[in-house]
Amino acid sequence: MINYYDALFTNDEGLDAYYKYVSDNIVGHSIIELACGTGDILSRLNQKYDVVGIDLDETMIATTLTKFPDLRGKVSEGDFLEYTDTKRYDNCVCIGDSLNYILNKEDLMKFVEVSTQLSDHIILDCHHPFRLNEFRNDYYEEGSTDAFDYAYQIEVEGEHLVHVINFLDGTFDAIYQWVFNPEILINAYKEKGYNVKVMTDFDKDGITDEGEKVRLIATKESI
Repeated sequence: MINYYDALFTNDEGLDAYYKYVSDNIVGHSIIELACGTGDILSRLNQKYDVVGIDLDETMIATTLTKFPDLRGKVSEGDFLEYTDTKRYDNCVCIGDSLNYILNKEDLMKFVEVSTQLSDHIILDCHHPFRLNEFRNDYYEEGSTDAFDYAYQIEVEGEHLVHVINFLDGTFDAIYQWVFNPEILINAYKEKGYNVKVMTDFDKDGITDEGEKVRLIATKESI
């Protein structure tokens, strides 16, 4: 299944934009990436920084090591809501709307607790609330890659996006994401003593009326 998602959703333009966002905002030298996926960003960062990657899905980790053998010993399976480490890192990164797979406020607060235990400088993104309006009337796409055909639909259920993907070869998946109010995250980090820089997409300050992603850089006031 992981190979399907790499083929369907990974592209060089998007990776370049994400890498620039992260690398432009890094401090120091050590980085932990939570929900590192199949390692595309982590492998690029590994060329300049001391990196560690954690992902919940053991298949993701196996795919990462196949794609990027240089990350062997630097990635491992782990739940970012429960993860602990004896080391504090210069940076904690969680991007690619991975936070939206958290489905309730209690677990979102667990993530804040984990990330603040790991680093004083935290680089995040999440879905912009406008995504619920954007997909209110549903979204449907059919297409082909070199390896398979697919039908992809996005529906809205309350505060959730439901991604329904039919790979037209008997393989089917449905994914839920909670599109939460970013102010929940912003206020939680501020209560922990962090300053929070907020952007919409890659080029707009603050949270605009419309957008795809909200990007947050939380930095402990004392550093």
